[in-house]
Amino acid sequence: MDAAEATKLLQAHLETRTPWGARVRTEQVGQGQPFSADPTSPAYTAMAEAMSVAYPGQEMQYAGQGGSIPLCNTLAALYPGAEILLIGLSEPEAQIHAVNESVSPEELERLSVAEALFLRNYAAM
Repeated sequence: MDAAEATKLLQAHLETRTPWGARVRTEQVGQGQPFSADPTSPAYTAMAEAMSVAYPGQEMQYAGQGGSIPLCNTLAALYPGAEILLIGLSEPEAQIHAVNESVSPEELERLSVAEALFLRNYAAM
């Protein structure tokens, strides 16, 4: 959905459904357009293979998320043939999303293995 349109709809919803005479003021501070990756691309195939080794007995899952990194659209516009696949690996002290964010050592190990296997798999395609 277009981010500007979604903002207008959310603002209208909040303003028309404000209870008990309360006042609502909204201000859009920033926005990024949504990005939709191609989960049928060779990069996703290589990652699925890597994840199946790093996470035995489990199949890679896909999930649409509400937030999108605006850089994805910029990269897609600059490099239309590029495959964009975002994964995150960070140790607990990085606190990239919150001060109490934590990642288990087992998860760090598995995702590190998955990333390495992905690079090997993708390079061989």
